[in-house]
Amino acid sequence: MDAGQELFFELLSVCTRARESLSQSYTDSQWREALRIAQSQTITGVLTSALERLPKEQLPSKLILLEWLGLCETVVDNTRRLTEASHEVVAYFREHGFPCIILKGCAVGRYYPNAERRTSGDVDVWLAGGRREIYDFARKSDKDGLLHGVNYQHVHFNLLEGIHIEVHVWPSYLSSPLRNHRLHQFFRLHTPTMSAEMPSLAFDRIFILLHCYQHLCGHGVGLRQIMDYFYVLRQGFTEEERRDSAYWIERLGMKRFAEGLMWLFETYFGMERRYMLFAPNEKEGRFIMQEVLLTGNMGHHDTRHWGSLKTPLSRFFFNLRRDIYLAGHYPHEVLWQPFFSLWLYAWRLAKGLLGGRED
Repeated sequence: MDAGQELFFELLSVCTRARESLSQSYTDSQWREALRIAQSQTITGVLTSALERLPKEQLPSKLILLEWLGLCETVVDNTRRLTEASHEVVAYFREHGFPCIILKGCAVGRYYPNAERRTSGDVDVWLAGGRREIYDFARKSDKDGLLHGVNYQHVHFNLLEGIHIEVHVWPSYLSSPLRNHRLHQFFRLHTPTMSAEMPSLAFDRIFILLHCYQHLCGHGVGLRQIMDYFYVLRQGFTEEERRDSAYWIERLGMKRFAEGLMWLFETYFGMERRYMLFAPNEKEGRFIMQEVLLTGNMGHHDTRHWGSLKTPLSRFFFNLRRDIYLAGHYPHEVLWQPFFSLWLYAWRLAKGLLGGRED
C-alpha cells in the first residue's frame, strides 16, 4: 500500500471516528492521490468530515483543501436536488394510488452523520401494485406509450427534467430461483405503504447488504455502497433483531459476504464487535477490499479486460467472464447468473420489451 492509499484509509478512520488524527504528515502528491481515490469511490463529500476534524497542522495545502471543499459543495447541492425530487416522486405516485417508498440514495443517507454529503446518482422508488399495473401506468405516462430501461426489477420513468428515476417492481433480485423466491418472501414482509417514505431499518439491514452483494457479483462494488452498510449497522440492533437479520442473510446465501464485510469494517472503519452481525472473515474481507480498490464505484475504474458492454451479447460474455472469476467465492449466485440472463432476455423478447431499453 503506497502513502496515498495509507492517507486515504487514515482519513476514512478519522471520518468514522476510529481515530482522531493522522499518523504523520503527508505531501501534496500523497494528498492528490488520496483525493483521486476518494473521487473514484464517490465518497469525497463524506470524507470532508475527516478534514474538519484534523488538527490544523495536518491539513493539506490551501489549494487542495479548497478543491476538496468545492467538490463537497457540489455533492451537497446535488443531494439536496435529489432529496427534493424524491419527495416529489413519492407524492406523485401516491396521488395516482401507488403505495411507495424510496430505496437507497436519499433513504440510506439518513443513517450518515451528515446526509447531504453522501453522493447520490438517481432516485429509486419501490411501488406496490404488481408488475402489470406498474407497466400499464408507465406506458400511459410516456409520450410514446413505451417502456424504457426494462429489467427484472425496474423500469425507467421520465417524470422530472434531469432526474433519472427507476421505478421498482421489486427492490432487487437474486439469480438463483430458490433464493430469489426467498427474497420475495422477505420483501413481502416490508411492502410499501401510503405513510412512510423510507424503508425500515430491519429492511435495510438486508437490502443494503444485498445491494453491495449484487454490485460485487456484477460489475464491481465501491466504498460508497460498502459505507452505506457500515452506517446501517452502526444504528444498532437488539439480539432478537440480530438473529432475525442473520436468519435472512443465511437464507439468501450472503453469510460469507457479510462475514467479509465485518472484517473490512473492523479493519478499515474501526467498527466495534457489538455492531457486527457475524464474526469477521479476514480472507473474504481481503478479497472484497481488493475488488473495491480495483473496480472503484460500480466498476467504472476497473482496468481488467472483461470485454465490452455495448451489445446484449457482449454484456453476456462480459458477465460470464466475471462470473467465472467470482465462482470460487460466491458460486451459488454467479453460476446461476448466465441462466438468469438468458431467461431475462427471452422473457423481454417474448413480451416485446427490448425496443424501449435505455441501458
